[in-house]
Amino acid sequence: MHRTVQYFGTINIKSKPTKTNSSILLETNKNMTSKGSFENNYEDYKSEIASNILNESRDGVSEKFQLKLQNFKAAKMHILLTQMEKDIFYDGTVYTGSAGLALYYFTSAWVKSEVNLDVLKTSLDYINIDTLKGRRISFLCGDAGPLALATVISYKMGTKRPECLPDYKTIANRLMSLISLINDSPDELLYGKAGYLYALLFVNKYINGKDTIPSSHIEQVIQSIFKSGKQFSTQMKSESPLLWQWHEKIYFGAAHGMAGILYMLLQARAYINIIDIRSFVKPTLDWLMNQRYPSGNFPSSLGSSSKDRLVQWCHGAPGFVPLCILAHQIFEEDKYLKIALQCGDVIWQRGLCTKGYSMCHGVSGNAYAFLQLYQATKKPNHLYRACCFMEWCALERPGTELHHPDRPASLFEGLVGRLYLAEDMSSNMESKFPGLCL
Repeated sequence: MHRTVQYFGTINIKSKPTKTNSSILLETNKNMTSKGSFENNYEDYKSEIASNILNESRDGVSEKFQLKLQNFKAAKMHILLTQMEKDIFYDGTVYTGSAGLALYYFTSAWVKSEVNLDVLKTSLDYINIDTLKGRRISFLCGDAGPLALATVISYKMGTKRPECLPDYKTIANRLMSLISLINDSPDELLYGKAGYLYALLFVNKYINGKDTIPSSHIEQVIQSIFKSGKQFSTQMKSESPLLWQWHEKIYFGAAHGMAGILYMLLQARAYINIIDIRSFVKPTLDWLMNQRYPSGNFPSSLGSSSKDRLVQWCHGAPGFVPLCILAHQIFEEDKYLKIALQCGDVIWQRGLCTKGYSMCHGVSGNAYAFLQLYQATKKPNHLYRACCFMEWCALERPGTELHHPDRPASLFEGLVGRLYLAEDMSSNMESKFPGLCL
């Protein structure tokens, strides 16, 4: 006997009826796979199933689903700013701190090419650039994130900016001064040079035509990433012309590994010599693609002992989807899109993580892979799958978050990540994974 979940009132999921929270937890754990995910009992895409979830043209969510998203955001934002206010962590980072909420408001302020200055100003309430310590270089876990956000906000507000907020050029100079940390920083995205590169590209994207961050500065960061990649590859006698390590492991994923670094280099390709792209970046990319498991998933690191278990943004298939899609667009080779689609199937099968709903290592982060595949293919099955994962995150069934976040009000571990995803579900063609996609 099966029933239809009524939370969003639109998505069919097969589940046995239960009587108590404890029996729900027991049933949920029985359906847990041995690989760190719950069994996916959602029916896969069929046009008749999706009729209430997607609109008639199948290029966006339906009005009914949109209303449910709005209600979810309103209810959870109220909880965040009242009951969970004490959980907002002012550590100066986008990843676990209040700057993640600032990024949420920043992203919400944009409607097509127009910006809502009132919402933009609200984001400033969660940034304090005066308390930054200048110890880490990256966008997500360092000073570069708050400084990049403050730079763009200061520019967009112009003469309407608060007196306490310096001119955007002054803040941009502080951002550029972080390059003094580059020789002591790793190369990866979360803490290192790739994360710093994102911050620089972020500023130039939103302050278009001003060359706020000079090309020479961006090129210096790229060359540092190339240099360490070449040196470590030579040291390891690797077939890959570029190779990077973090904490003495050769990680592959988006957060700490080669997928994140290569993706950032490809996004910065305008600053890279085409010969270096062809001789170093592409062969490294192809070497990395050959490390896949037969299932289509990727190991967390070279010689990983965790086997084919992790399917989450930081480690595994989800972090490879944007890389493969961009590689397909740049090099025009179908193999990259094929791998991205295979990753999507892996995520659909094993992406309902037992760790919970987080952006970094949970279901909301995995949902972005489907949004990215939809943007690349325009096929509604990917958008439908994203809706299913959004519903899972919104419903919060008992027992579906076995590892509660240390920072429950944060962007990458907690509730703000789900709010960010819900916001992006409403503008699926413009959605961008925060701190990764430009």
